Amino acid sequence: MRRSILVTLALAATTGCGAPRVGSPLPVAADAPSASDLMTAADTRALGELAASRTITPATVGEGGYRIGPDDLLDVRVPDLFDPQGPAGSRLAGSGGVGQAVTGAPAYQQGLRVSGGGDVSIPTLGLVHAAGLTPTELENEIGRRLMAAGILRTPKASVQVAEYRSGVVAVIGSVEGAGVYHLSPPRATLTDMLWAAGGPSKDAGRLMDFTVGGSAATTPIRIDLALLGTPDAPGAARLDAEVRPGDVLNVAPAGNVLVDGWVEHPGSYQVTRGLTLGGAIAAAGGNQFSADRQHTVVRRVLASGGSRTFEVDLEAIADGRLPDVPIADGDVVYVPASVARVVPWGMWTVAREMIHVGGSVLLF
Repeated sequence: MRRSILVTLALAATTGCGAPRVGSPLPVAADAPSASDLMTAADTRALGELAASRTITPATVGEGGYRIGPDDLLDVRVPDLFDPQGPAGSRLAGSGGVGQAVTGAPAYQQGLRVSGGGDVSIPTLGLVHAAGLTPTELENEIGRRLMAAGILRTPKASVQVAEYRSGVVAVIGSVEGAGVYHLSPPRATLTDMLWAAGGPSKDAGRLMDFTVGGSAATTPIRIDLALLGTPDAPGAARLDAEVRPGDVLNVAPAGNVLVDGWVEHPGSYQVTRGLTLGGAIAAAGGNQFSADRQHTVVRRVLASGGSRTFEVDLEAIADGRLPDVPIADGDVVYVPASVARVVPWGMWTVAREMIHVGGSVLLF
């Protein structure tokens, strides 16, 4: 009778309901993790090539300032220029096109939307091409044409961008001020735009999906924000690419990690920005005695929709021989069992259950 109980309890301890399975249920790739493992080799290569090409190619926003583009709203003012279409004198029109009288010296002042072809319409001049020019360059062009036409001797045109609709970058997701931002300074980088949006919010993770504007590629580049936020990190400056109009920066939320296997409390846990593999296992109560700490398995979801799986040696991390591995949203951590430790662990569990069963029998 006791022998049958012992066998039953031993089987329950190693393969019973609710007990973790011996071995890893995930196929393991041969590549080992590194301190920057949140970025794949393909993402690192794509971002490096993009950064290099944009360093060579002039930006849409030139060194002279913001370049006007289609659909921008301009506030154009020219003293001493009458608007023949406006009410007595000249008028001031905003983005809604509602005019109001201007007192004092006659002056033309109008809110003008740049057309799809890049032109604005100036009274007595007709269409003036504005796209690709800075506000200062457009001021000079308006003044030059007014003098050439004999309309004004010394025109003093003033052009300001009232509403940016072109040359903008979208910064969305888990940032303090999600929205669209125009490119300023002229050679703004990924880091510049992140901080223009107030930086990552408190619920942000370490990953950002970077979609290149005007690119035929639909898969975003996944970037580890820890690299951009640490200028002294190896390769950080090389990866901080300049941004271009139409780019989209999407900071992902921290999300959750699933910890399974031979840990005290398997389950899903919230990811904080600095969470590592060791911290995730500690959040799950730590590994059990029978766990194989040298072959912990991590499965990571990629930006392309696929995944990669690799093994991590927790013993080497604990000894300082390897850096701890950062954890990201959607990661699955599995701690397998050590065959050499399962037997003593099973014997200890059987003995504990025997004492429990014996105590219960004595009570009844």
